[in-house]
Amino acid sequence: MSEKRKAEFKKFSYKKVLYYITNRFWIKLLCLLMSFLLFLFVRYQKEYAKDYVTKIEIRNIPSRLLIANQLPENVTITLKGFKDNVYELPTEFSAYIDLTNASIGSNMYEIYLAGDIDYSKMNITVSPNKLPIVLDELAYKTVPIEVPTVGVASLGLSVDDIIVNPSNTIISGPKSLISAIDEIKTYNLDLTDKYLDYSAISRLNLPRNIKSDVSRVNVNVIFNKDVERMEFNNIAVNIDNLNSRFNINSDSAFIVNMVVLEANKVLLTNVSLNDILLSIDLKDITNAGVYSNISVEANIPIHTKLVQIEPSYFDVEVIDREAGITNMIESTNEEAAQ
Repeated sequence: MSEKRKAEFKKFSYKKVLYYITNRFWIKLLCLLMSFLLFLFVRYQKEYAKDYVTKIEIRNIPSRLLIANQLPENVTITLKGFKDNVYELPTEFSAYIDLTNASIGSNMYEIYLAGDIDYSKMNITVSPNKLPIVLDELAYKTVPIEVPTVGVASLGLSVDDIIVNPSNTIISGPKSLISAIDEIKTYNLDLTDKYLDYSAISRLNLPRNIKSDVSRVNVNVIFNKDVERMEFNNIAVNIDNLNSRFNINSDSAFIVNMVVLEANKVLLTNVSLNDILLSIDLKDITNAGVYSNISVEANIPIHTKLVQIEPSYFDVEVIDREAGITNMIESTNEEAAQ
């Protein structure tokens, strides 16, 4: 050790060191305590975290190309920071994928945040931050439109034909998908309990990423018309809506001799005499008297057609109820006297 270093070491005094430490001790201790409190404040300050859900915008899709796969509509953006500076954080975000210079095939593309904000100074996480996108060539094709059916028609009736207008459609979409499509179907047409020809409007059930020049079609369902006729005889006619002040002056019931119905052969075999209800409606009768040619109303199964009814009308004599009772008593007395 050099003489100079020895001299400096000899000059070292513990008293000086102690003096430096104890001089203004409380001020130094207070500074140390404040430093420690500042450390704790920064270390344990409450963090702010919030998730934002935003839609993804696809930009700059190359001409004659389109997206062939299904992409999620939204991404989640997680923003973290200290609670004290919440007011400085954005309140909403927008995200996009830039497909400039993209080519046919499957590739991973990064998701960017849009806007003029400098996001580099923020603790931001985008989930997912990349998406697989399949680009394919745009193609067109003309295909027929088919109508699938479900359910069973009333009493097992068969469908003779289904007419669709328009019968064809031009579809467009990724070439790989278009080449595998030979027809486009509508949504299912329910035939449950159907028995008569009818028309409906049906929407096309298009696959994903496929577009069509039409969205709806007119559908006409034609059932098998294997029609027959059946005759029913001696059916009693009911009297409906007669005012309680009146009676019908008749010794016998009104009888229809013949009713002829027409319907599909399969349906007609299930129709019985009990399914035919005949009536005369007298709700408009307000006075006693004889009323001619009052029509017979027929309530028949809805899948049948009334071809003939004989007779189709009756002459009805309406009398006051009290007069009817008097005539009945007189008739009874006459029969008893005899």
